[in-house]
Amino acid sequence: MDAKHITNYIKKIPCSWLMCTLLLVALTMWNTKLQNKLDTLVVNSNSDEAANTAEDHQDKNLAQSRQRRAVKSPPPPGRAGATTYVRWGRSTCPNTSNSERVYEGVVGGPWYDNTGGGSSLLCLPRHPQWNKKGTGGSKTWIYGAEFRSVDTLMGHANAEKLDNHDVLCVVCRVEMRPTSLMIAARRECYKGWTKEYEGYLMASGNKGKTDFICVDHQPEADPKGHEDKKGTLLYKTVAACGSLPCPNYVHSREVTCVVCTK
Repeated sequence: MDAKHITNYIKKIPCSWLMCTLLLVALTMWNTKLQNKLDTLVVNSNSDEAANTAEDHQDKNLAQSRQRRAVKSPPPPGRAGATTYVRWGRSTCPNTSNSERVYEGVVGGPWYDNTGGGSSLLCLPRHPQWNKKGTGGSKTWIYGAEFRSVDTLMGHANAEKLDNHDVLCVVCRVEMRPTSLMIAARRECYKGWTKEYEGYLMASGNKGKTDFICVDHQPEADPKGHEDKKGTLLYKTVAACGSLPCPNYVHSREVTCVVCTK
C-alpha cells in the first residue's frame, strides 16, 4: 500500500483533522516497516538460494574428486594383489602363510664346472611341454641340481641324508601381499612383513656360477634322484671376513636366509 492509497483510505473515515493526521502518520509508518520486512525476506531468500547452489556445486566437485582418486590411486599395500615366490628344497608351500601351490618341480641350472650357459637357477616343472624340434647347431644345456656337503647342516624332511639327492622346488602364490623378498643373513622378517619360510643361502661352488637361492632349512630328498649324476651342485654359503664387517658377521659361518611377503 503506497501513500496515495493510504490518503484516499483516510478520507473515507469520519474523523477530526488532528485525528486524521495522526492516523495517516501511523499508517504510513506501519506500511514502511512492512515493506522493509518484505524486502528483507526477499534478500534472505535469494541469499539462501545462492548458498544452496554453491553447496551443491561444492558437493558435486568433491564427489568427482573422490571418484578420480579412486580410479587413479593404487590399492593400499597389503589390501590387494598377489605375488609368487619359489620355495627351494621343498615340494609343498608353507601351510602357515595362506599360500597356494602353482606347481612343483626340480631345480635346473648349468653344469657345475662349465663357464658358459645361464647362471640363473630355475624351478622346472615335472611335466614339460615341447615345441618344434631343432635340426642342430650350437646349443646350451640345462641340468638338474644336487646337494653337496649339507648333511651335517640341514634337517631332513623325508630322508636320512641329502648329499647327491636331486633338489626339489615349488612355486607358491599368496594373495593380499603383492611383494615378495628374500633377505640373506636373516632368519626373521622385518616388522610389517610375513615370514614364508627360512633356510640357508646356497649356490654352485665350482666354475659354473649361479645365483644365490634360499633353500629351506628342512629340505625334502627326492627319492627318485639320489644317485651322483652331477649337474648343478649346490653348496652352503659361508661368510668371509674382510670386506664383510666382522663382527657382526663371523668367518666361515653358514649364511641363513628368509623369504618374506607384504
